[in-house]
Amino acid sequence: MSESRSDTLSFDNQEMARVLVTTFKNEKETSKNIFSVSTASNLVEEILANHSGFLLDRLQKFNSDFLEYIDVDINVEIKDLDRFYVFLSTGGPLVEVSREEQIPNQPHANSGEDGQTHTGEDSEPLKSLPMKKAPQIFEEYENTGFLSGKSRKCIVKMCVGDLVQRCGYYPLSGDKLALAKSIITIFPSLSIQVAGEGEGFEHFYDPASHSGFIEIKLRNLRRNLQQHERRYRKRKVTSYPEDAQTSSATETENDNTINEWVTLIKRLRPSSENLSVIKSGMEKTFTQRRAWITRESPTLAEILREYPRFMDMPSLLDSEFGRLTGEKTDLFLRRWETNIMPKLRVVAAMEPGLSTLLRGFENMTEEEACYRTLVVLTHLLPPVSGRQCSVKDTITHLLDFVPTGTRIASLCNDSATSSTNHQPQLICISNLRSSKQYVIVAKNDKVTIPLDDGLTCAVDKLFKLYWVFNLCYPSQLGPVFTFFEYIYDLPFSTQRKTRVIELIAQLKACK
Repeated sequence: MSESRSDTLSFDNQEMARVLVTTFKNEKETSKNIFSVSTASNLVEEILANHSGFLLDRLQKFNSDFLEYIDVDINVEIKDLDRFYVFLSTGGPLVEVSREEQIPNQPHANSGEDGQTHTGEDSEPLKSLPMKKAPQIFEEYENTGFLSGKSRKCIVKMCVGDLVQRCGYYPLSGDKLALAKSIITIFPSLSIQVAGEGEGFEHFYDPASHSGFIEIKLRNLRRNLQQHERRYRKRKVTSYPEDAQTSSATETENDNTINEWVTLIKRLRPSSENLSVIKSGMEKTFTQRRAWITRESPTLAEILREYPRFMDMPSLLDSEFGRLTGEKTDLFLRRWETNIMPKLRVVAAMEPGLSTLLRGFENMTEEEACYRTLVVLTHLLPPVSGRQCSVKDTITHLLDFVPTGTRIASLCNDSATSSTNHQPQLICISNLRSSKQYVIVAKNDKVTIPLDDGLTCAVDKLFKLYWVFNLCYPSQLGPVFTFFEYIYDLPFSTQRKTRVIELIAQLKACK
């Protein structure tokens, strides 16, 4: 096998890459080896050649940005020292059984030689379905240029119902892909590309990740199936040990020198004379600090004990975030008030039940308008079902209020605020109209970081704190923080992004 691969590489003039591969058979780790290959496809071929009787289930590659293994295909770029998980199974992919095992009486479409379903469906036959059952949706689209969340759900429900009648509860990927493209053809403003990627229909159905509104609806329908009707076998959930290795630092300094800088930063207090030295020290220790936070996942309190200047110099969050994200520090401040807020109000006006939140905007101060828009956002992107939090209370996990005169030191007490939060949040001392102060409060770590700016800047600082200190988003605010990632032009770091992509499509449709 090695000789044939060498011949191929010489012919194609490709360089070999040494990669570390962990192999799993039927979800159990069986080996860990180093391979020298030129492409991921060559890697898979070599592994399969050494494991007869097994088929590739899925391929995962270690992502150095998020420090996790993520699903990739065999065309993924391969470099020296990359790490892969290769999952093999005796029966092929464990996710979906073959079409031949389909229930005999269950309707389905004919498949072609390429394995994709050829239904002959295009947008015109599909268009007649909602026009017949819900003509008001087309009126709404013609009047506004986009669909409300309620109308979008109605379209998906009708189209998926029709798909199930024709193809059964387990349609092939080609069926779902054709439906997604047809919906986008009928309602062009629903097409959305995030960061210029994709073709615009992926939030309805993404064949690469098997996610989207169509897939979600199908999964909900399958929950009511009898056991003998189910065509999927559940995959065993395997917890993989977190890989503690980090990529080697491009800048290396003597450990003693780094420790001296850390000690100096701790001792110096913020002043006009010390400001430049503190900033220089934070730059010198950046690589060591990021490696420590990534590798050991220290608590917020532990990080601030080592680097206390983050507490009394919150502007350091800006510079740290800028180095982490490629200088995207000011995107939220530039886009939130001038672009995002007005469009969120337009989208909210289309949603039944949100009209009361939009009353009196013209008479509000900037702080009140910002807060009310955040409330609107938590209603447009509510908590994931099953979370112990109502939509009404979601905003308190982002911003809560305490009476005028409350001491900052007391904010970490359990009785200080109305909500019980496990992750950092913003607290406003006083109210939005009077003299006020915003404070980042992490009760569990007994940490308070006073801020001197308005609400928009306070939200900006809170988000940056989560990224700089490598913290998980609050479960109640997962969709909201994912939407913030869009504003900062960052890659989505969560899997629950379908609702967020839909909201982005609605914002882009707004004039």
